Amino acid sequence: METGQPMRLYCRTDTDLNAAARDGRVLLVTADPNDESQHWFQYYDIVGKLTDDQGRRAFALVNRATGQAMVNKTSNVCLVDYSDQRVEISMMWSMGVKLPNGFSEVRMLTDTSCTLNVVNGWVQEDALIGLYSPEPHNDHAIWRIVPINGE
Repeated sequence: METGQPMRLYCRTDTDLNAAARDGRVLLVTADPNDESQHWFQYYDIVGKLTDDQGRRAFALVNRATGQAMVNKTSNVCLVDYSDQRVEISMMWSMGVKLPNGFSEVRMLTDTSCTLNVVNGWVQEDALIGLYSPEPHNDHAIWRIVPINGE
Protein backbone atom coordinates (compact mmCIF):
# COMPACT_ATOMS: atom_id res chain seq x y z
CA MET A 1 0.00 0.00 0.00
CA GLU A 2 2.08 2.85 -1.26
CA THR A 3 0.03 6.02 -1.36
CA GLY A 4 0.96 9.61 -0.86
CA GLN A 5 4.25 11.36 -1.16
CA PRO A 6 7.40 9.78 0.29
CA MET A 7 8.80 11.83 3.15
CA ARG A 8 12.12 12.15 4.93
CA LEU A 9 12.47 12.39 8.69
CA TYR A 10 15.41 14.22 10.27
CA CYS A 11 16.30 15.97 13.51
CA ARG A 12 17.47 19.55 13.84
CA THR A 13 21.00 18.62 14.99
CA ASP A 14 22.05 17.44 11.52
CA THR A 15 19.67 17.89 8.62
CA ASP A 16 22.00 15.80 6.42
CA LEU A 17 21.08 12.63 8.33
CA ASN A 18 17.73 10.95 7.71
CA ALA A 19 15.91 8.24 9.61
CA ALA A 20 16.20 4.94 7.75
CA ALA A 21 14.93 1.38 8.18
CA ARG A 22 17.89 -0.98 8.46
CA ASP A 23 17.90 -4.54 9.81
CA GLY A 24 14.67 -4.07 11.75
CA ARG A 25 15.87 -0.88 13.42
CA VAL A 26 15.44 2.82 12.79
CA LEU A 27 18.69 4.75 12.64
CA LEU A 28 20.27 7.85 11.15
CA VAL A 29 22.10 7.62 7.82
CA THR A 30 23.57 10.13 5.39
CA ALA A 31 20.73 11.69 3.40
CA ASP A 32 20.25 10.14 -0.03
CA PRO A 33 17.00 10.89 -1.87
CA ASN A 34 17.44 7.71 -3.95
CA ASP A 35 17.72 5.39 -0.92
CA GLU A 36 14.22 4.02 -0.36
CA SER A 37 15.11 2.91 3.18
CA GLN A 38 14.97 6.66 3.98
CA HIS A 39 11.51 7.12 2.44
CA TRP A 40 8.58 7.18 4.86
CA PHE A 41 4.87 7.42 4.19
CA GLN A 42 2.91 9.36 6.78
CA TYR A 43 -0.51 7.68 6.79
CA TYR A 44 -3.32 9.66 8.41
CA ASP A 45 -6.37 8.35 6.57
CA ILE A 46 -6.04 4.73 7.64
CA VAL A 47 -6.59 5.63 11.32
CA GLY A 48 -9.67 7.77 10.75
CA LYS A 49 -10.16 10.68 13.13
CA LEU A 50 -8.04 9.23 15.94
CA THR A 51 -6.22 11.93 17.95
CA ASP A 52 -3.90 12.13 20.94
CA ASP A 53 -4.94 13.60 24.29
CA GLN A 54 -4.24 17.11 22.94
CA GLY A 55 -6.39 16.68 19.85
CA ARG A 56 -3.54 16.18 17.36
CA ARG A 57 -4.16 13.68 14.57
CA ALA A 58 -2.66 10.23 14.70
CA PHE A 59 -0.59 8.80 11.87
CA ALA A 60 1.55 5.79 11.03
CA LEU A 61 5.08 6.05 9.63
CA VAL A 62 5.62 3.30 7.07
CA ASN A 63 8.93 2.69 5.36
CA ARG A 64 8.89 2.44 1.57
CA ALA A 65 11.70 -0.14 1.25
CA THR A 66 10.46 -2.58 3.88
CA GLY A 67 6.71 -1.93 4.04
CA GLN A 68 7.13 -1.90 7.81
CA ALA A 69 5.75 0.62 10.27
CA MET A 70 7.75 2.35 12.97
CA VAL A 71 6.49 1.09 16.34
CA ASN A 72 6.91 2.19 19.93
CA LYS A 73 7.04 -1.12 21.80
CA THR A 74 10.48 -0.70 23.41
CA SER A 75 12.86 2.12 24.30
CA ASN A 76 14.44 1.65 20.87
CA VAL A 77 12.02 2.23 18.04
CA CYS A 78 11.60 -0.89 15.92
CA LEU A 79 9.76 -1.96 12.79
CA VAL A 80 6.90 -4.39 12.21
CA ASP A 81 5.03 -5.47 9.11
CA TYR A 82 2.31 -3.03 8.16
CA SER A 83 -1.13 -3.82 6.80
CA ASP A 84 -3.80 -1.22 6.23
CA GLN A 85 -6.31 -3.90 7.26
CA ARG A 86 -5.11 -3.89 10.88
CA VAL A 87 -3.24 -0.95 12.39
CA GLU A 88 -1.98 -1.51 15.93
CA ILE A 89 -1.98 1.35 18.42
CA SER A 90 1.81 0.94 18.85
CA MET A 91 2.17 2.12 15.22
CA MET A 92 0.50 5.43 15.96
CA TRP A 93 2.30 8.74 16.43
CA SER A 94 1.31 12.40 16.72
CA MET A 95 3.17 15.66 16.22
CA GLY A 96 3.88 18.03 19.06
CA VAL A 97 3.67 21.81 18.96
CA LYS A 98 5.25 23.29 15.84
CA LEU A 99 8.55 24.96 16.74
CA PRO A 100 10.64 27.41 14.69
CA ASN A 101 11.59 26.23 11.19
CA GLY A 102 8.85 23.58 11.18
CA PHE A 103 10.40 21.22 13.72
CA SER A 104 8.37 19.45 16.40
CA GLU A 105 8.41 16.44 18.63
CA VAL A 106 7.13 13.15 17.23
CA ARG A 107 5.22 11.57 20.10
CA MET A 108 3.72 8.20 20.95
CA LEU A 109 -0.01 8.47 20.46
CA THR A 110 -0.82 6.64 23.70
CA ASP A 111 1.73 8.49 25.83
CA THR A 112 2.71 11.94 24.58
CA SER A 113 5.37 12.08 27.30
CA CYS A 114 7.44 9.68 25.14
CA THR A 115 8.97 11.16 22.02
CA LEU A 116 11.33 10.14 19.22
CA ASN A 117 14.87 10.92 20.23
CA VAL A 118 18.35 10.04 19.02
CA VAL A 119 19.58 7.54 21.62
CA ASN A 120 22.02 9.19 24.04
CA GLY A 121 21.77 12.40 22.02
CA TRP A 122 24.72 11.39 19.82
CA VAL A 123 23.65 12.46 16.36
CA GLN A 124 25.90 10.66 13.92
CA GLU A 125 25.78 8.05 11.16
CA ASP A 126 24.18 4.79 12.43
CA ALA A 127 22.82 6.38 15.63
CA LEU A 128 19.71 4.55 16.83
CA ILE A 129 16.40 6.30 17.21
CA GLY A 130 14.55 5.56 20.41
CA LEU A 131 11.97 6.91 22.82
CA TYR A 132 12.63 9.30 25.65
CA SER A 133 10.92 11.97 27.69
CA PRO A 134 10.12 15.25 25.91
CA GLU A 135 13.09 17.50 25.22
CA PRO A 136 11.70 20.20 22.92
CA HIS A 137 14.76 22.41 23.44
CA ASN A 138 17.26 19.71 22.42
CA ASP A 139 17.97 19.52 18.72
CA HIS A 140 18.30 15.71 18.76
CA ALA A 141 14.69 15.38 19.97
CA ILE A 142 12.83 17.56 17.48
CA TRP A 143 12.10 16.50 13.93
CA ARG A 144 10.81 17.53 10.53
CA ILE A 145 8.87 15.29 8.20
CA VAL A 146 9.09 16.76 4.70
CA PRO A 147 8.83 15.51 1.10
CA ILE A 148 11.93 13.64 -0.10
CA ASN A 149 12.48 15.98 -3.03
CA GLY A 150 11.85 19.33 -1.42
CA GLU A 151 11.37 21.31 1.72
